[in-house]
Amino acid sequence: MDLRLQHSLIVGLVACGLCARADVQSLQTQAIKQFPLDERTVYEVPISRDVPTTLMFPSAIMGLEGANVSASPDTPAPVLLSYTPGRYFFSVRALDPNAHAGVNVIWKNKTYVIRFTASDQPYGSVTFYEDELTGRSASFQRRVTPEVLLGLLDRAKSFDLLQKQYPEAVQQIDHVTPGTVSPYRDFRVIVEDVFRFDPEDTLVFRLRFESSGDKEVIYQPQRLAVRVGQDIYYASIVDASGIVPPKATTAAYFAITGTPRGGRANLSVKNSFSVIVERVERDAKLIIPQ
Repeated sequence: MDLRLQHSLIVGLVACGLCARADVQSLQTQAIKQFPLDERTVYEVPISRDVPTTLMFPSAIMGLEGANVSASPDTPAPVLLSYTPGRYFFSVRALDPNAHAGVNVIWKNKTYVIRFTASDQPYGSVTFYEDELTGRSASFQRRVTPEVLLGLLDRAKSFDLLQKQYPEAVQQIDHVTPGTVSPYRDFRVIVEDVFRFDPEDTLVFRLRFESSGDKEVIYQPQRLAVRVGQDIYYASIVDASGIVPPKATTAAYFAITGTPRGGRANLSVKNSFSVIVERVERDAKLIIPQ
């Protein structure tokens, strides 16, 4: 090989390595932030020209009003905004090195003010959560409403799609695929995915029911639970049919939130979870009071 060519290749590889290292360092400077929702606060969010910043709310956003932002790259504005009505999140990216912009987010009939500034230390994602004692105490009790739980369930179901199309939207979600099995007489339950949403202290489970019997399995979805050590955590929200056809497979989702006494559980997704299923026997009789 020609020495000059060899030298050029070495220089090129070194340069690529330096670029890759710079990209990694750039990614590492992106902070993942979580803020309590407070309509009295103006949130200052640094953004970048190179990567998007995704802002997430506990459930679907009612509306957005912005200044110096545009939803189209063809329409001049310092900040590009990407949002689909009905979603719980939106993304922004600076188009100008000195970009300044603002968005008012309408959520649950309240207005939350967010200001964006171009920076070389941007936030990668911002998660807003409900805190019923915001502004009054550093120690707080999380309030997780049915609407919030539905939003978490939707985020867990769309995790794979979000990871491909909006990777910054899932950076703050802990996720594992344990594949652990809870065996029963003629069916078994496999924990395929576990997702943790820390602000809501909620774990969402994706289950697979596999029947090996000749009769359908009927269970009580609202009584789904998991055992962790000696503790049992019952479902806070469930999306399951309650029926597993004979020799078939069905899917189910359910979540657990906090502890049975109302505090934070702070359960890791790396725990060993045994799924508890309360079966309804086919020959059970319905007794109607006279």
